[in-house]
Amino acid sequence: MGIMHLDPEAKAELHSEAEKLIARYDSPLETVKALMAYNCELETQIVALAHRHPGLVHVSYDDTPAILG
Repeated sequence: MGIMHLDPEAKAELHSEAEKLIARYDSPLETVKALMAYNCELETQIVALAHRHPGLVHVSYDDTPAILG
């Protein structure tokens, strides 16, 4: 898995979005559940994209990073 370095503006935006998400739910557990569901939805979209356009995205189920090309 790779490491992403964000500039201060991107960090501030990400922090703001996290605060909005946390405020939306009653508990930290509900927030984590929502994030997990969102992550699963994104993964499903990536797999669907890879299936439709095999030359664009290669999905690997090991530690190898995804290849975009």
